[in-house]
Amino acid sequence: MIACCRHGFLIMVIAALGPFPGIIRADDQKLPEHVPATADEPLAAEFSIQRAAQSLDVSALDWLKANQCSQCHANFMCLIARPAVALAPAPEVRQAYETLVADRWEKSGLRYPSEAMVVAVPLAFNDAKTTGKLHPLTRKALDRMLTHQRSDGGWNGIGGAERTFINEYEETLLGALGIAVAPEDYASTEAAATALDRVRAYVKSHPAVTPYQKGLLLWTARHVKGLMTDAERHEAALSLLALQHADGGWNLRSLLPDYDSWQSGKFAAKLPSDGYGTGFVIFTSRQAGVPANDPQLARGVAWLKANQRTSGRWFTPSLNTCTALNLPSNSGTAFAILALRECGQIRAK
Repeated sequence: MIACCRHGFLIMVIAALGPFPGIIRADDQKLPEHVPATADEPLAAEFSIQRAAQSLDVSALDWLKANQCSQCHANFMCLIARPAVALAPAPEVRQAYETLVADRWEKSGLRYPSEAMVVAVPLAFNDAKTTGKLHPLTRKALDRMLTHQRSDGGWNGIGGAERTFINEYEETLLGALGIAVAPEDYASTEAAATALDRVRAYVKSHPAVTPYQKGLLLWTARHVKGLMTDAERHEAALSLLALQHADGGWNLRSLLPDYDSWQSGKFAAKLPSDGYGTGFVIFTSRQAGVPANDPQLARGVAWLKANQRTSGRWFTPSLNTCTALNLPSNSGTAFAILALRECGQIRAK
């Protein structure tokens, strides 16, 4: 099922991948209690990357415990961003994904085709940033993901959502990223290389339209050759940087000007800066080669350090029907961590 939310953005919806048989919560881990993401949560007295990392673990574990399924905002992005911080992660987050591949997929298959991407991509990123070796279950998930690529190079939107350019574009680029970052030169296998060639054809025939799509393309082009020229990278980065607010941050809504027509354009520009928009723009601009000491990025980093909440997260309001949960705050926190790492603000392990 797709729970709670409408619209098809992967990093803005819940991907219900459960149930997860055999998942055991590590109650002996001394993690803070989960608190809901709200706009009135106080700012932290001082910046802490450790609290940011813990907030990813807490949100992912809380969702698993309460719903026995995965949330792309928390679980998916936790596996991608969490290795940036030298603090022992909660193992259950990864275990949940491995269990799907080893257990439910074997017994009853996928609940929807795009589930393969939702599982394979974070596992591939996590392998690359932890052991540096391709886990057999990650390889199995990637192989399964390749079988669901369309002949035009794209993948269908998350959870069987209505096929639109908006949601399929995100899934296609994330799928390409998973292939490209997977360790042990997975991208050079015949099936993976063919899939990336199809992605190149897809990108050529489906130009990025929104700033968000341009950011995704910058991220993907950093790892997949032949997607963008240097001039295109430069133009895309400038279009993202141009949306910076006077306080140094960005907001997610302005990156998606057509998400809802009533919140487009000038309205979006007047919304407060948020963690997702700020982290995403800084991170993807770095993928385009914008220097870490660029004045605009430096102001963005300063905004992140000044706007962390007491829980360790960065707040981002929901853009759809999940307004009570403010789920983008989780992925916004992940992108903030990635942005800080790319700007040299996190000490290397």
